[in-house]
Amino acid sequence: MLTLLNRWRSQPGGPSNASAFIRVLESPKSSVSDKVLVLKAFNDWDVLVNTWFEVADALPAVEKLLDVTAFPEHSSAALLVSKVYFCLEQYERALEFALRGDFNVVPAPRVGLGNDAEYVNKIIETAIDTYKIMSQQGIAAPQQLRELVDKIVARNLDNREIWYVISLGFETTNLPMIEKAISAMPAELNVKNQTTLVETLNRVVNGAFDRSFRFKVINTVIKTYLKCPSPDMSKICECYVLTDNAESAADTITDLISRNLSTRSYQIAFDLYETASQGFLDRVLRRFEQQEQPADAKSMEKVHSILKGHETVKAYLDFYVRHNHTDSVLMEEIKENIRTASAHNALLISNGLMQYGTTCDDFLRNNLSWVSKATNWNKFNAVASLGLIHHGQEASAMKVLDPYLPKESVEGFGFKEGGAMLAYGLIHAKHGDATAMSTLAQWLKTAENEPVRHGACLGFGIAGLGSSSVSGYEKIREVLQRDEAVSGESAGIAMGLIMAGNLNQEVFNELKQYTVDTQHDKTQRGIRTGLACASFGLQGDAEPYITEAIGAKSNPMLRSTGICMLSMAYAGTGSPDVVRRLLEKVATDPNLDVKRYATIGIGFVLSKDPNTCLSYVSMLTEHFNGHVRYGAAMALGIACAGTGNMEAIGLIEPMISDKEGFVRKGALLSLSLIMCQQTDYTCPKVNGFRKQLLKKIGEKNEDSLVKFGAIIAQGLLDIGGQNAAVSLHNSDGQPDMGSMVGMMCFLHGWFWHSMHFFIALAAKPSCLVMVNENLKIPVLDYVCHANSQKFAYPPRAESKKDKDIKKVETVVLSITGKKNALKKAAAAEEKKRREAAAAAALHAAAQSSSSASGGAAAGAAGEDEKMEVDQQGKPKKEKAPEKDTKPIHRLCNPARVITAQRNLITISDPRSYSPMKPLYKGGIIVSDRIDKEREEKLVSEVVAQVSLPASSSNAELKPPQPFEINLTDY
Repeated sequence: MLTLLNRWRSQPGGPSNASAFIRVLESPKSSVSDKVLVLKAFNDWDVLVNTWFEVADALPAVEKLLDVTAFPEHSSAALLVSKVYFCLEQYERALEFALRGDFNVVPAPRVGLGNDAEYVNKIIETAIDTYKIMSQQGIAAPQQLRELVDKIVARNLDNREIWYVISLGFETTNLPMIEKAISAMPAELNVKNQTTLVETLNRVVNGAFDRSFRFKVINTVIKTYLKCPSPDMSKICECYVLTDNAESAADTITDLISRNLSTRSYQIAFDLYETASQGFLDRVLRRFEQQEQPADAKSMEKVHSILKGHETVKAYLDFYVRHNHTDSVLMEEIKENIRTASAHNALLISNGLMQYGTTCDDFLRNNLSWVSKATNWNKFNAVASLGLIHHGQEASAMKVLDPYLPKESVEGFGFKEGGAMLAYGLIHAKHGDATAMSTLAQWLKTAENEPVRHGACLGFGIAGLGSSSVSGYEKIREVLQRDEAVSGESAGIAMGLIMAGNLNQEVFNELKQYTVDTQHDKTQRGIRTGLACASFGLQGDAEPYITEAIGAKSNPMLRSTGICMLSMAYAGTGSPDVVRRLLEKVATDPNLDVKRYATIGIGFVLSKDPNTCLSYVSMLTEHFNGHVRYGAAMALGIACAGTGNMEAIGLIEPMISDKEGFVRKGALLSLSLIMCQQTDYTCPKVNGFRKQLLKKIGEKNEDSLVKFGAIIAQGLLDIGGQNAAVSLHNSDGQPDMGSMVGMMCFLHGWFWHSMHFFIALAAKPSCLVMVNENLKIPVLDYVCHANSQKFAYPPRAESKKDKDIKKVETVVLSITGKKNALKKAAAAEEKKRREAAAAAALHAAAQSSSSASGGAAAGAAGEDEKMEVDQQGKPKKEKAPEKDTKPIHRLCNPARVITAQRNLITISDPRSYSPMKPLYKGGIIVSDRIDKEREEKLVSEVVAQVSLPASSSNAELKPPQPFEINLTDY
């Protein structure tokens, strides 16, 4: 048999017509040794390339050999079957039999067509894909497949292809594989390995991974990354925040100060204040107290000041006040179009958003009689809006709010006092120090009526956001147990704000049971929002609570609570499984609140990936159910906030004309979120949308709900004096607790108007503030490599006085015709007398200045004949300002830099300062002064507006001067 095979293989043109040898495999009379020889011959690619289509007909016979226990060459038979299936392009079957055969990961060295290499690579590719799919679906891979993957991984590690193995570990969420790849790195890490570790951190930080898996990977990577000669400590501290490792973050800062790297420690402290919760920062400060004081006590004192928020609040307050660009004329125009209490309330809230952090309350001062029309809860909101206006002005908070705070007894029903307490919380939002919290706790304890308790609860919750204070939680719980509707609603929200990101079994059981027991739907809705806030970022840790809530078949309030918890627990993760669960509830749950919140939840989960959100939500914008359409609009607004995404705008614009008023309101709010701080250059539709808002506000027949939404939308467009933008992520791209929680509370505005204030938690200043090693703002210029018009403020609205007055038609009197005839005759005679003497001169003049002389003559002739009406009303024509066409422009520190502009910014003099992080990150950046000998100039501080409200002033208007009128001439 062997001789026949050799002759057949060596025949000219290669082997062909293999039917005789195939019969050997099929015949039961053939000897085992002959079958083995034939199998080995066919396994050679030189033979199989020309005969695989004949062998394919005999596959059943070859597969039967695998079932014969006594057959010695099972591996050869399985390998032949695998290769034939490979030729048939049935790769899954080829992998199945390759695993049963003696499959070699490394292709055999050959010369020629390289079929073996092609086969091996395809089997490896199919094996990896199958392993990924099974891992993602939670199916245990068979032992043979795991062994093959281990061989592939070992081969890659031998070839130093570490990043490939790490990527495979991420795609299959295989922690041991990632640990094996990292441990395979050499002791002395080179630049390539350091880059691999940084990429690993970026991948795990930005990817949609389970929380526990993320923590384990980060801890594994950091242990190795710290061995690098110069690790990025900012990146490491970012990871400490994600893993909730406050102690290591504190140790890192202390170590930097001890190594005379104070400037870098300041930058890390600023970043921690921006990204970490209050509870995390408190643990960092407590860790400092347990350590020995470093030699550089002044640097540690500055770090304390930064982590307590004093420096950030001061810098942002200076920026907002310095760059305030609120359009007061626009506010007056909106005010003139307001005819209802609802719109009056909306403008008070909108004014607070527009003036957020600017300390400018001129609109309220200049319209005291109009503001005084606010009654009951409108009065509550009017006073509460001062908290937005004076946000960050913590030292003067009591002075600003003193006229409204309760004295010995509460006036009336306490709406003014309750609003003042919420305002106090808004001034200290996310930054409630011990003094502020004790003050709010005292007000809460002594509150005598529901509006006061309502304002105190909300103020306490927003000031203590994320503090996880057990004592604060218990104080709010006492209000909840009073079983009042309004204060119960605020108490449920406040409890969730305090425990944000730190939900536990005890809190969940308590609030869930109270939801079932209470008869107040307002309290139930407040607890729903509170539990959603408490679930932020917990991912898999919140699954037991979410499953229990969603599983309440007979209680739609608990089901909607579970949906909100699911959305917040996975906010910003981009998890496709969570999105599928939400879509399932949109389709199957009969409750409208569940449908609406499930649709909105898609925006929270996919807030990092607007394009994916568009693909999921696009069809829902045309859903037959109005609540789903509203949810789709808000989901797009959340996911695309501040991006100016034209595709999202195109989907939402038709909804402005929806038949349902609440859908039209949602469309306006969503568009304002998307177009916030956009220009004609970044979003061509923004100016048209601004005009559309004013049109909606002014239309008499428009629904009051839509007008309310349009006025709030205007406030969102110009939030922070047009110097802020709504963003749900921090500068590192991670979901921001304050922003996500603020957006969830803002959505509660569907039920309660006062919750619209909470959107300010998601407002991020569009600034670039460079500070020196003394935390002072130096005089410094930036260069923006783009035309200044591309990122300029929107044009201000024109006041009525400035608008062009239409020209009034001239009134022609009856005597005018007679006078015209006489003057025409006199002009004709004069013309005849001059024709002879000056014909040539007149002919030349006619060609050079006929139009000018004719116009002057007409003006002179008509001067006495025409009676001009309202002659003084004609405005003087002014030349339009010339547009800046320069390709670059300069900005002064601190500068207004919007998101689209960040990548275009550089320091005008790179030799002056060395920033601790890239300028495109924005925010507060600490810098080292390069030239220490050069004199450093500092930016003069801006004085914030701190004064008592105009209503408290005792000054009286002076009477007008006396005058006399003589009527004898009339």
